[in-house]
Amino acid sequence: MLDAGHGGKDPGAVGHGIREKDIVLDLTLRTGRLLESMGADVRYTRVSDVFVSLENRASLANQCKADVFVSLHNNSFDANSNGFESYIYETINGGRTATIQNLIHEKVLEVFLSEGVRDRGQKKKDLAVLRLTKMPALLIEYGFISNAKEAALLKDSAFLDRLAKATAEGIGEVMGLSKLPKEEKYKMKAEDAEKIIAYLGASWNIAPDKASKDEFNRLANELRKASNQPTQ
Repeated sequence: MLDAGHGGKDPGAVGHGIREKDIVLDLTLRTGRLLESMGADVRYTRVSDVFVSLENRASLANQCKADVFVSLHNNSFDANSNGFESYIYETINGGRTATIQNLIHEKVLEVFLSEGVRDRGQKKKDLAVLRLTKMPALLIEYGFISNAKEAALLKDSAFLDRLAKATAEGIGEVMGLSKLPKEEKYKMKAEDAEKIIAYLGASWNIAPDKASKDEFNRLANELRKASNQPTQ
């Protein structure tokens, strides 16, 4: 079961033009779609902007006898606070829950580290959704909304896709699901690249200064790279 934190009257963390309840719902639905494509029967505590109490979130998971419960959140404190962290219940020592935390945490951490966001660690805490659920449960804090850099990342749809993919892959590994298909990189045909460069050539001829000409040359070389041609 996927649990998008907050919702409805409870916005969660707010800052830099975004609200936690919106970000985590978006991320939850992206993750769920990927898991479904991997063969999972995904259940949600909410799929729209509604308020669900902590007790009801746990109750929903317990009633459907979910195999694993993953609650998605964002952090907030002050402008200097930063990083990614995850939580399991405070009394857990080893076992399946700890294994699940480790697998999912490491997958998601790779995405954050690639953007220079630090690891705050795998932690334990007495949180209601972790205490009241009867299956392995994990709560993930996907960065700080109060931090300008991390908030900017959370506004980036491509970054959210990467987080969703990492989360889904971690859950998928835990559940023994089919792996996501590898993404094939688009390769432009050489003749198409040269046609575009030729069409844009007129811009080079009327470019007002050297900086503009240099930018055209850079873009032309990017097209050549995309079509596996040597740069000039």
